[in-house]
Amino acid sequence: MIVDRKKETPVEAASLYECHLIHKHDSHKTRRQALDRLVHLYTWANDVGVDLDRQLLSGEGFTQPQARSFAAWLRKRWMQDNGVLPYTKRKTLNSTLMGCSVICRWFISQFARPESETKHKRVIDLEILLSAQKRIWKELNVKIRKESVAEDLSDEEIMKIESFLRPENRSGLVGWDIATRDYLIWRIAIEFGLRIGEILALRVEDCPTRSTPYFRVMRIEERDLNYFDPRRDPPRPKTLSRDLGILLDNSRFPNLVNEYVSTNRYVPVIHKGKKKKRFNLPHRFLITARSGNPLSQKMASKIAQKIKQGTGVDFHWHLARHAFFNRAYAAAAEIQDREEKKIRMADLIVWGGWESPDSLDIYSRRARRERAKTPLKIWQHGGNVWNALN
Repeated sequence: MIVDRKKETPVEAASLYECHLIHKHDSHKTRRQALDRLVHLYTWANDVGVDLDRQLLSGEGFTQPQARSFAAWLRKRWMQDNGVLPYTKRKTLNSTLMGCSVICRWFISQFARPESETKHKRVIDLEILLSAQKRIWKELNVKIRKESVAEDLSDEEIMKIESFLRPENRSGLVGWDIATRDYLIWRIAIEFGLRIGEILALRVEDCPTRSTPYFRVMRIEERDLNYFDPRRDPPRPKTLSRDLGILLDNSRFPNLVNEYVSTNRYVPVIHKGKKKKRFNLPHRFLITARSGNPLSQKMASKIAQKIKQGTGVDFHWHLARHAFFNRAYAAAAEIQDREEKKIRMADLIVWGGWESPDSLDIYSRRARRERAKTPLKIWQHGGNVWNALN
């Protein structure tokens, strides 16, 4: 909820838009992102003395000078001391402007009342207003170099992380259960290229067993009607649902999952004055906190921070996904047979859970860049063994 700082009361237009977001989006993160953009608009309006509530609720949208003023205000906030807007902030600026455009056009569609002679003419005039508003915001986008490449982890960095996270090396500091949990998250991320949100949303029944040797990634809306996630900000897989089999000959699965579930996925309790481990938890999520509750995204980020501190590698969880797909793409690109290569590339799109082949572009650009320097060795030497993970 967005509150007026002076009156300490909910802002009317913002409250209406929040209701719209609740009905339109299931994802808490998506709703929060849209509201963050609305907060930017209100903060700017307060700074320059614009009655934004009146303007939005009358369906006026933004004038071109107002939109330019807002964009300049954002750039000033995100600009470096040398006057340069960093690449990441350029992307943030464009996405923020696009989000603000969506907000303004929604209010126009709801509250604008063109004074037209007929109903048909009013519909046309409304479309003209919406198109004009979209154009005003689009013209403010800053140029972004599109030749971006996926980040990567070197094999040396992977070996550092692997060594740091192994339970036998870390259990003395955090306990065997936490060490095994963190190592499990890492191996799922690096072996299968899953997003951290997908990993946190995994349930025990989604994991590989000897009879069903694959992970099942399932979108929230495709789960059963009784599905419930007690987390305040539940992780939601962004990608398409898919089943992912065990790829590497030196994989730690399914044994690692079995070990974790049977000995480390529990909540400590006191029973008749004695400490006990309760393995029957009130939820089915695989990855848990010390309390037995499903692990939050905030805590997962803290684990990534500990990896960064313990290894010196500038690590975040999405790097593991990039490291997997950089190697998987480069391996597929080396296939000489055209039809086989085409099939392998299509398999990669399914594996990544993407809807569009364009999602592979950042990996193809990195592969081309690496080939320009030196031949890229995928799994180093020999078959499907990734030696950095031994």
